[in-house]
Amino acid sequence: MNALTRIIALGDLASIRQGHPFRGAIAAVADGPVQVIQLKNLAVAGLQEREALLRTALRPRKAPHWVQDQDVLMAARGNHPMAMLLRDPPQFTVCSPHLYVLRVGNPELLLPAFLAWQLNQRPAQAYLRQQAAGSRQQSLRKVVVAQLPLQVPPLAQQQRVIAIARAAQAERQCLEALIHNRQQEIAAVAERVLEGCGA
Repeated sequence: MNALTRIIALGDLASIRQGHPFRGAIAAVADGPVQVIQLKNLAVAGLQEREALLRTALRPRKAPHWVQDQDVLMAARGNHPMAMLLRDPPQFTVCSPHLYVLRVGNPELLLPAFLAWQLNQRPAQAYLRQQAAGSRQQSLRKVVVAQLPLQVPPLAQQQRVIAIARAAQAERQCLEALIHNRQQEIAAVAERVLEGCGA
């Protein structure tokens, strides 16, 4: 560990709140003015099915907590408490109550992207799994998330880690695209051969 790295509890660096308190199933409204990010939309690489987020309508007693750019979303339930950096979310978007919304208080001390990266690494994941409550559907209490110890290195080091992680993610996406294209090519060749048309 770098001598300049500090260990600070997550709750001292970011606000933590649960997603919108929907009661029961979220009612889908085709042209609803509000979009909802759910567990299935989370991925380390970013928001999934961005153009097909569930739409609904809200009638809250007070103004909803809309998600913002650079919020970190983390699964509050399940066996894999994945975290994701939110980038440029659609306007008027909330999270389901199965997600925590983490908002860094001082980005000059802790970069949101570095927080998301660290939450997905083995030490944080081991802590969260160990602290998860419930035998069938594991859930994380807010106090447990707040007490998670974070390694906070200097900003320049955080930026280097993020750059390396993003480069690795880009390489992974390229490889997956190549594999997908090759599989389609093989399938097309197989179809021609099995139909007696030759390769």
